[in-house]
Amino acid sequence: MRKINFILPATNDKPIGGYKIVYQYANELSKRGYMVTINFLFRVIPKTNAFYLERLKRLKWRLRGPEFPAQQVTWFKLNKNIRINWNVVTFSDVPDADIVIGTAAVTAEYVKKLPDRAGRKFYFIQNYETWWFDDVESLEATYRLGLTNIVISKDLAQKVEQASHVSPMYLPNFYDDQEFFLERPIRSRRNVVALLNHIQESKRTKFGLKVLESVQREVPDLEVELFGAYQPVASLPDYVHFTYQATPKQLRNKIYGRSKVYLMPSVLEGWGLTGTEAMASGAALVASHVGGIIEYANETNSVLVDPNDFNKFVNEIVNLLKNDQRQQEVATAGYTSVQNYTLEKSTNRLISILFE
Repeated sequence: MRKINFILPATNDKPIGGYKIVYQYANELSKRGYMVTINFLFRVIPKTNAFYLERLKRLKWRLRGPEFPAQQVTWFKLNKNIRINWNVVTFSDVPDADIVIGTAAVTAEYVKKLPDRAGRKFYFIQNYETWWFDDVESLEATYRLGLTNIVISKDLAQKVEQASHVSPMYLPNFYDDQEFFLERPIRSRRNVVALLNHIQESKRTKFGLKVLESVQREVPDLEVELFGAYQPVASLPDYVHFTYQATPKQLRNKIYGRSKVYLMPSVLEGWGLTGTEAMASGAALVASHVGGIIEYANETNSVLVDPNDFNKFVNEIVNLLKNDQRQQEVATAGYTSVQNYTLEKSTNRLISILFE
């Protein structure tokens, strides 16, 4: 049986798109007969002068029991055959395997230093993760570590190749068609717009709420479905309803599934998983014209806007809310196009990259 190690940063047990993609791959690989281990790093890189302190901290955390957030994943159902390694500190904590995959920029150096017994080394790049580092050079240095780089979009491929001078492997993302599908018809939806609440500045939640404030002046019966893994930092107007850590069923049925529009005003996305989920649930996508999003979004199946054009965001959303025919055309085209991005296809491609 072939063995695969995934290396992730520590888990805070909150829904995160990048983690979800890894968990879905892990489940599918396990279902296909691979022995999968998910290793969560207690700290990103074990420092020699802090080694014993890290070991003591980890012991203290483990004694607190399995209910402690760093030792559980409650928001996603992992296959029972997947082995989970919590709070990994030393290289000896990582089991022998055929393949080892780093899944975030801050795991890349750790993977580079692992002994060969941990597996052939890959680096799964899901975004241009500038937030981990003080400067872009430190991020781009991770692309030059000699790992086999895997990217999820052509925009990322260009950035990684420019930094490393080596062409990465291309593995487009997917959405889970067992979780996100057309449960409510596209027709006859109320004037509802969905928006992600996120602490990352690049997601631009505040910008999105300001756009919707202007939309509401034009569309007084506007309702906003705000959702996210973190609580809002400011009070919300009456027309905004917030769902904390929404489940896939809530997203499909009560958020994406009742929305005419999903607003995605990000300035940086590796892919933009929520965009495909919303499209699969029948919402028309209004999004920034940025790399990652344009991997699956185009002028036919969505509405793309220059990220700096506030007024165009407002006008495009108002137009879709007031013009049912236009909204239904965009939503239907979006729903149809995302059917191409399946877990089965992406897993087939991943296995080909890892083993052929």
